[in-house]
Amino acid sequence: MLTNVKHKLGKLIANAVLPNGLYCFNYHRIGEASLTEYDPNVFSCDEANFVEHIQYIKKHFTVVTLDDLAEILKGKITDKRYALITFDDGYIDNYSKAFPILLENKISATFFLATNFINNAEIPWWDRIAYLVRHAQVDEIKLNNWPDRITLSKEDVPTSIRKVLDVVKINNGSTIEEILIELHQKLQTPNSKFCDQEPLFMTWDMAREMSAAGMEFGSQTCSHRILSHLSIEEQDYEAKTSKELIETELNTSIKAFAYPVGGKDSFTEETVKIIKKYYQVSFSFISGINTSKQLNEFSIERISVDSNCNATQLSHKLLKLFLKKLHKSVWK
Repeated sequence: MLTNVKHKLGKLIANAVLPNGLYCFNYHRIGEASLTEYDPNVFSCDEANFVEHIQYIKKHFTVVTLDDLAEILKGKITDKRYALITFDDGYIDNYSKAFPILLENKISATFFLATNFINNAEIPWWDRIAYLVRHAQVDEIKLNNWPDRITLSKEDVPTSIRKVLDVVKINNGSTIEEILIELHQKLQTPNSKFCDQEPLFMTWDMAREMSAAGMEFGSQTCSHRILSHLSIEEQDYEAKTSKELIETELNTSIKAFAYPVGGKDSFTEETVKIIKKYYQVSFSFISGINTSKQLNEFSIERISVDSNCNATQLSHKLLKLFLKKLHKSVWK
């Protein structure tokens, strides 16, 4: 009883004090994380909580689309609480689970596609790593150029997967392909054949259906490799080729880009120069609320939705982000 009161009070406070600005809600997968053989941390929430989120966002924000952004970023960013709903990667549950809920609520969202996985049975590198960790036959792992060993827990597989992926994402001494080979060897995973279950990613036909229904699309490269780990030529190819393919398949203009992984070390000034050649805006995975009229439109911050939070917990997360931003501005 007391907990429910505290939650409701926290939600009321959050809704009362949150500033005007651009709130970019970022999702990945929708569904039951416990059912996957791959990375459970990629699941944002289940369908029930996603319905709650959409209803909460509709009530407390002005929902906008990519087409509205140009006007908002010209100086109207503090006029209202704007909400842009985004999805990364292009998992099939974006189509099967999120899309019907968005349609029912008459809400548009933006889906950033890693084009190598669309219409393809290929399993992405982070899910391959998660599978290897999940089926590891050892209790710890250290690759050749890692600074420390990582302890693996059979009781808490999601945390073990997250710890390994966190190191992989900051390690630029090896290619993803080299890391996968070494992980497979050192984890002693009994079978190198990955699960061949239902497709992980949507098809182009699904994307076309979503586009025709008012959903918007952007690029997240071809391979979803971390751009700061690639050469300038490779980065340019990833940015240009993915855009051209999406435009061809969906017969639409693609103007938005999301950096794979998206943390501050996942892209560089050179990366931004490349993205500016092909896109009008780009999104990071740096957590924050966009309230500045001097916003850098090539590093727009987003709010990661994760851990199967409900709408009340989501509102608390927004409040914490605002208080953190307020603290920074006061102590500058």
